[in-house]
Amino acid sequence: MSTRLRVRFGPQDNTVRVGDELYFRIERDTGPSVIRSRCPHRGGPLHLGSVRDEGGVERLHCPWHGNQFLLSRLCARGVPAVQVGDELLAYPSAAPGASAVPARQLVFAK
Repeated sequence: MSTRLRVRFGPQDNTVRVGDELYFRIERDTGPSVIRSRCPHRGGPLHLGSVRDEGGVERLHCPWHGNQFLLSRLCARGVPAVQVGDELLAYPSAAPGASAVPARQLVFAK
């Protein structure tokens, strides 16, 4: 059984590890989103991918195999989050007793 864990992304935090899962913050024109950093294809690190605008449609390219995902769809399926001042509060699913640790890893997906 999982529960939602409150995670705080400060101005310098762009990735967070919740249990065994890594999540990253991505800024878009519509505001910030928090996305699970696991490629649906083979589990690649999406936070190291690249976002490309292709005819007005933003796609996130997985760094492992180049698979493309509509960024709008990834964000729509992302983690519930709300901007509060310069912090972003997100609520990813987590196993009971799990904790969140800021990863502060380099994120290329911009």
